[in-house]
Amino acid sequence: MSHAAPGRRSATRRTRFNPTTLLAVVLPVLTALALVSVRPGATGETTGPPTRTDLTTATVVCPAPMEGAPDVALTSSADGVDGDVRVGLGDKTTRARVTSGQVTTVGRGDGPAAVVGEDETAPGLAAARFGDRETAAMGCVAPAPVSWFTGVGAGAGHTSVLELVNPDSGTAVADITVYGRAGVIDVPQLRGVSVSGGTSVRLDLASIVPRRDELAIQVVASRGRLGSTVLDRYDEVGAAELTQDWLPAQAGPATSTTLMGLAPGQGRRTLVLANSSDDEVRARLQVVTEESVFAPEGVPEIRIAPQSVQRVSLSSELGPAVEDGAIGVRLASSGPITATLRSYVGHDLSHAVPADVVETSATVLLPEGAKGDEKSVLLAGATNAGDVTVTSRSASGAELDSTKVEISPNRGVVVPLPDGAVLVTITPARTVVTGSAMVSGRSGAAVLPLRRPVLSGLIPAVRPGLP
Repeated sequence: MSHAAPGRRSATRRTRFNPTTLLAVVLPVLTALALVSVRPGATGETTGPPTRTDLTTATVVCPAPMEGAPDVALTSSADGVDGDVRVGLGDKTTRARVTSGQVTTVGRGDGPAAVVGEDETAPGLAAARFGDRETAAMGCVAPAPVSWFTGVGAGAGHTSVLELVNPDSGTAVADITVYGRAGVIDVPQLRGVSVSGGTSVRLDLASIVPRRDELAIQVVASRGRLGSTVLDRYDEVGAAELTQDWLPAQAGPATSTTLMGLAPGQGRRTLVLANSSDDEVRARLQVVTEESVFAPEGVPEIRIAPQSVQRVSLSSELGPAVEDGAIGVRLASSGPITATLRSYVGHDLSHAVPADVVETSATVLLPEGAKGDEKSVLLAGATNAGDVTVTSRSASGAELDSTKVEISPNRGVVVPLPDGAVLVTITPARTVVTGSAMVSGRSGAAVLPLRRPVLSGLIPAVRPGLP
């Protein structure tokens, strides 16, 4: 028999409710259930396409002029525009009138210029600069985060000058990568190139990275906005004087490339390809005519090593083809590449580069040209059968000609332009096209790739979502 200890009472233990313990158990369970209910793959609920909006400001950058040709040609491809734009750089600006369907010419000295349109003059703003004694032309460019130039030179006979223009008030910085035959070339001088606001910097590649092989450069605006242009110069031994023309930029590498604009006559044709990827790329060449697109005899598959530049001489293959009506070439590659087809004909330099794919319309400005010069629009790249309307105007806006032509895949189209045509609009229907405008004559040839006008802005879709 047991007995309770003296002086002590037996008691029954009772469990008391502890809210802290309950929360410590329940909260982790609720958190886990909430995380399970979240679907990381359902990004459609927090992202969306950008929204179109009115374009309120537009800027295009024009390179420094060639000697004797200080003027900048201006127009607008938008409807109903009649207003002023600013032309110049930094504190040295002037105002010029821009009207839809007309061409205004303004002189801006010996330096580069930025053209700024605001409100009604922003949509469709376009400008260009031309040569004087020799046929040369360059459409002014919008500042771009990345620009590619393929087929630049840095040697004694072939050299290029890169010009960086900062249209804004703050400092901009460019990082430039140089590709050569054997790969990327280390050029410390081209990293972190600073361009003060409202100024420009000219970089002569022959003095910075002297080399005889073909080069390609990628210009990245790592800070601020920059308009990048290249003046290409060719000084052949025994020639009376050097020839020069601007080399248009390319937005980036692509697997399908069309290069329209082969200067008429016999001369040197050089295809330059750049592969910035880590894999070898193989490309096949086809010639574009008004009748068909075909692979020329004697041109094997082109192999471009990783991060390198490949040069292909096409003089013997394209010489007879140009006489038979060739107007361009097309490249199909296993990986993205950039490309330029350079023509040196009659001691004159010109370039064919990839143009924009035109879905609705494109506008191109042309020089007046000399008596006897021929002007034409060269089109290809149709995805299906359709037609294209090419309208030519004088500087005053008078319509000189409007021609509708049929176009279909696997063939090109040539549309001759009348004398005095300085403003040309290309409008496809039921298809898309790409191509160039070309001016040729006794003083040489110039090729201007078609560019889509910027008519509206984009606002990114921003919605709340999980980080």
